[in-house]
Amino acid sequence: MNKKRWIIFSIIFLMLAGIWMSAEKIHEIYVKSQLEPLTELKESANNMLALKSYRYELKSGFTVEQREEVISNVSGEKEAGKTHIKGEMVNTEIDIYYIDRTIYNYDSLSDKWLVIESSTNSSEELLISELNPLSNFSFKQVDAAEKIGFEKVDGRECLVVKCQPDIESKLLETLWQNFEYQMWIDYQDKIVRKAVLSAVNQRSPTTVLKIEAHFYDFDERISIDPPDTTVKKK
Repeated sequence: MNKKRWIIFSIIFLMLAGIWMSAEKIHEIYVKSQLEPLTELKESANNMLALKSYRYELKSGFTVEQREEVISNVSGEKEAGKTHIKGEMVNTEIDIYYIDRTIYNYDSLSDKWLVIESSTNSSEELLISELNPLSNFSFKQVDAAEKIGFEKVDGRECLVVKCQPDIESKLLETLWQNFEYQMWIDYQDKIVRKAVLSAVNQRSPTTVLKIEAHFYDFDERISIDPPDTTVKKK
């Protein structure tokens, strides 16, 4: 192929590539324009509840007159009803397993595992939201959702929506009100990759709660086994 033909071939190739890329971009814009925030939110929230396993990062705290206080900062994993969290809660190191109605709680002061039998069937009933992060983002009813825009989470394009629903958590409702949520929805996989809620204290309007969660490794193979309580960690 002589130089002239090569140049012509290259120009044609670039033109076709440009047309293909433009068509792909147009299709992406069209898909995004057809997304209905409330529908996407409800479907993705339901899909999260149906997951068999996932990992998560959860941070919670509150602001009092611009002073920030940390409640918890944990990493967790859930698999077939089993839960394991590790991190800090109220400035205390924690390492907790919940397996088959048994709580394994590492006590850093004594360097021992405390084994506590529980009468509850699931971590949802233990009233520790860090063990069940989705309890913070479960709704009784949500009538409207506002489209904020699009952002990437873990390399995935997400629809960002805002809503003010009626919530399921009685634990949150005992102290807080005016709940506002922002959710990052992976509209292709129909799941929630990130969620943030804020609320105002019922007795002190200047005290604002914030809980932020990041979800990943959806339905991946996760193995959670009880710790060896005979072995010291230190």
